[in-house]
Amino acid sequence: MASSASTAAFAAVPTSDPADNQPITTRPRRKLTFADKIEILIDRTSSKLGPILITIAFILLSLTICCYFTVYIPFHYQWNEGEGLQGNTGYVLTMVWSLYLVWGIIANYYYAVTTPPGSVLDGLAAENEATHFQDVLMEMETFTEFPPTCKRCHLPKPERTHHCSVCKKCILKYDHHCPWIHNCVGHFNHRYFLMFLTYLTTACIYFVYMGIGPFMLMAESQENPAIWPYRMPQALVAFSEVLACAIGLAVGGMGSWHWYLTLTAQTTLEQYNNNYIKGICKKKGDRFSNMYDFGIIGNLLDFFNIGRRGPWYTAFLPLRIPPIGNGKRFDKSGRGYVLDFGPDDEDDLV
Repeated sequence: MASSASTAAFAAVPTSDPADNQPITTRPRRKLTFADKIEILIDRTSSKLGPILITIAFILLSLTICCYFTVYIPFHYQWNEGEGLQGNTGYVLTMVWSLYLVWGIIANYYYAVTTPPGSVLDGLAAENEATHFQDVLMEMETFTEFPPTCKRCHLPKPERTHHCSVCKKCILKYDHHCPWIHNCVGHFNHRYFLMFLTYLTTACIYFVYMGIGPFMLMAESQENPAIWPYRMPQALVAFSEVLACAIGLAVGGMGSWHWYLTLTAQTTLEQYNNNYIKGICKKKGDRFSNMYDFGIIGNLLDFFNIGRRGPWYTAFLPLRIPPIGNGKRFDKSGRGYVLDFGPDDEDDLV
């Protein structure tokens, strides 16, 4: 009996049989609005433009780096033969600082592009797909009686996880989808994205400063072209200077925003949700508390994985250092609030 029971095939049994004149129906899908169609078009365009934008970024970075080392450095510093390192201190220090910035930009950009941000199925065996749902539930260990489930992926959603409509999957500690890296910014590559913005902003400010002298020389050379001693065309130098100004302002603003989010232990999506909750708490006479906020120092230590994986100075080195945890469970500082959008939540459209 035991043997026959163990080999019996499983068959689903319906809880009720509909009448012959009542066909089985499913819940109709919500009709897409004009705004939904526009957002879908933007998502598809972002997905297609990703490789093109990465190529453009590589070309622009190469142009400005070439301009810096072939025009800006020679304008300010010349290697003095016979004086050794002591007589060329300014030249050596400038080269070391410049190469450090270039390393930081290229390395962090490469890490941000190539590092998967993290998905719900990370770390789970792929041999038996039927067990994915149960495996995720077991790994979360924080779900309630009715754990949240993504209506797109049909998988449990760990805390701070949201669906990306461009990547078509749930991303751990989702911040946003960035077409310039053709990737989502999530748990495992958020550090690299932030440091790329930081190095790029610093480099743009320094580039503009170093370009003031060559830019003035370029203006004077309009009357006397012979005084321009560099091989790079003046048009490319002028374009590089204007480009650095524009990128410095744009990326600097974005970098400042993401530093604020990092210091307050929030993602872009969480910040909007938290502001909404603050309004609700204010009306109720309650005080809002971000459950993931451990203070500025604690948030920095957690974000850069300082103390557990490496010393403090690793935060200033463009190294591939993974974050703390698997992105599905996070330490909490105390009481917090979870925003419930109700059954019509479409978080993949955020």
